[in-house]
Amino acid sequence: MMVLTIIGLLAIIYILFLFVEYVNRRSRKYYRYEFFTYENLAVVTSAYILLFFGHNMYIEALNNNGDMLNGELLMGIGVLIVLSLLLVHVSSTSVGFGLFFGFIQLLIYIPAGIVSFIGLIMLIAWLMDTKPVYRL
Repeated sequence: MMVLTIIGLLAIIYILFLFVEYVNRRSRKYYRYEFFTYENLAVVTSAYILLFFGHNMYIEALNNNGDMLNGELLMGIGVLIVLSLLLVHVSSTSVGFGLFFGFIQLLIYIPAGIVSFIGLIMLIAWLMDTKPVYRL
């Protein structure tokens, strides 16, 4: 069953890759604009990070009767980043095309953002030559 799960996961990733390439070809042909780029991934990932940590700070402040403004500000900045990216998509393409594929992009970039954030943390740890600490 594990092998079938891995094969299914790889098939889904391949289908998503074909979909992304198709959308980029079509948008490049008709609008001279690409939706799925590494720059857009970085922007969406930073917005998701702000939303995630802002939500955690907000919930923690609610539970501890603390200052909720910090979490609200982080979530607000994350929402503004996402809305500005959608505005760039709409201004570079048509309204329907930009909004539809902008929302599809936001959905596809959720797992891609998580994987890239974890990869960034691993890269920073590797570049800093971090060694594990063992206590005996």
